[in-house]
Amino acid sequence: MKKAAITILLVFLVIEAISQVRPARRRHYRAFKESTMMVVLDSNPFTAYNDRIKEEMDRFWTVTDYEFISFDEFEEIRTSDEYSFLVFAEIKQRNIPYVFSFMNFVLGDSNRDFNRMPDLGSVPLAYRDVDEENYLYKMGAFIQFMHNYAKDLGDPSHMRLRRFINVRDDRIQDMELWLLEEELAPEIRTVEKIQQYYPYSVKIVNKDDIQKAISQQREDVAFLHKIGPEDTVNEGMCWKFIVTTDGTVLYSNDHDTDVHTPDALLIEDLKRMAR
Repeated sequence: MKKAAITILLVFLVIEAISQVRPARRRHYRAFKESTMMVVLDSNPFTAYNDRIKEEMDRFWTVTDYEFISFDEFEEIRTSDEYSFLVFAEIKQRNIPYVFSFMNFVLGDSNRDFNRMPDLGSVPLAYRDVDEENYLYKMGAFIQFMHNYAKDLGDPSHMRLRRFINVRDDRIQDMELWLLEEELAPEIRTVEKIQQYYPYSVKIVNKDDIQKAISQQREDVAFLHKIGPEDTVNEGMCWKFIVTTDGTVLYSNDHDTDVHTPDALLIEDLKRMAR
């Protein structure tokens, strides 16, 4: 995928980090409201990303007008504040030796340095080099996450990822929790084993089921968005978000992975959600 050729230091799940991204201010959000959102497409003709982002933008985005452009077109017009941009970017965070794939949401700015473009918000997708199949099926929820928080233009703090550290919302217990077997620790890969620690409604599903639930806006369903190293590095950090089909975060936590602690949702997560 031809992504924005950038490395950004971003506050994301490392609360002590100091962001070098230029945070958006209220005037930037006012400018965003009048802008046209330019969704930057992948130049790789074999990726499924372009079709999926087009489909989900058409289904869910109503905050502003929007168009789809190439990365080369983005480079030509990104200095104009008449436009806001949704860019697939690679982002590095302070004190973490890994690079992540994000959907980055920025306002055009005369400064040519991408890091200085006003940052309206970002959605973490995966470690860099993780197969796009691991997140494309959830793209509708990611678009809604950005859409819903962008609507509240008077309060930029609503788009700060710091708000989504160590979340636990009791509403999760009123929903059916949909999980992929391969994203669960080995000892909890059946509904029966899960409910020893989490005695609420849960279902083992596949990616197509989750994509369909998002498209249908199932209000009774929440699912896991896991950001882990998969097979790209030997050890790393695993972040876990339980998200509704409209992109609301109900739970978040993280852990270091090693031979004893897998890249997966853990028993400890189930216990925490069940409190």
